[in-house]
Amino acid sequence: MGSPGTVRLLSALREGTLDEIRPVLDIETGTVTYPDADEYLDDYDGDTFEVLETLSERDLLHREFQEKQYICPRCESKGMQYTTACPSCESPNTIRTDSYRHPECGYEGMREQFVGENAVVCPNCETELDSLKHLESDAAHVCEDCGDVFEKPVNRLRCRDCHHVADPLQTIERVLYRYFLSEDGATWVDEQLAARQALAEAFEDRKLRTEIDSTVTDASDEEVPVHVYARDDLLNDHVIGAVYERPDGDDISALRTLASGAGARATLVTTSGTIVGNDAGTLLTDGDLTVLRLTGDGTLEREYEVVEGTHPNNSFVGRLADIFKPQNG
Repeated sequence: MGSPGTVRLLSALREGTLDEIRPVLDIETGTVTYPDADEYLDDYDGDTFEVLETLSERDLLHREFQEKQYICPRCESKGMQYTTACPSCESPNTIRTDSYRHPECGYEGMREQFVGENAVVCPNCETELDSLKHLESDAAHVCEDCGDVFEKPVNRLRCRDCHHVADPLQTIERVLYRYFLSEDGATWVDEQLAARQALAEAFEDRKLRTEIDSTVTDASDEEVPVHVYARDDLLNDHVIGAVYERPDGDDISALRTLASGAGARATLVTTSGTIVGNDAGTLLTDGDLTVLRLTGDGTLEREYEVVEGTHPNNSFVGRLADIFKPQNG
């Protein structure tokens, strides 16, 4: 939560660069994408749909129903195609036609059974008729595989990849939405941007070359997006700044691992002023990790709270002595 990509996305909605996030369905493949969101998110953010749903669950995005998508229960391919099938053998190879009934003898059959080369004749009683109009008719379907004739086919979904035919109730249903920025989302992204800007200015005051929404190279030589990256190449002093609303132990561990692999110090800013989980306290003793909180007036302070779970009353106040420790290498 609060990755550079999500901040980038919600900022675009906040600024009006992006009005909404709409799903796009590929009719041929059944694939659903969110190209508007993909433009702003990073690969590190993961599946776009899951990101949007997470933001919606946090009430940062408001969603409206757009359509439904069905996923194959056999191969999990997305975008199954609607079809009809034979109720006897489940084959979709059916043809819609008409069935006819001779009212005199009660014989029922298909059109081709009554229509000969030169006349319309009942194959049962051999009565010759002037036309098909003298027969009672109803819509019918014929299965080309098992030969069964039936009044109505059954509704089915057919996988475009493995061709599995399934009852709609047996498939995986996914509801697709359009997404809009909520009031909470606007407040959230404003706080995120304010924290990043305040952190960048603090780095710049210490004569560090600073970049907002940048990348760093981790221990695996992969480029990882970060909120703020500051450095003094001459003194070999590098700092990675991360902004979270309510960071927990996993967030702290990930930041420390990234900073260690990149040969940098780490600074964490909590916009809520809290860190979740007493176990996170054991991770805050690293001399290369600084924790700050964003105040109501947009400044940074060294005071923060560690809260147990979602209960801020069970907390203690933690203070770290130095905001930035000069480090020479």
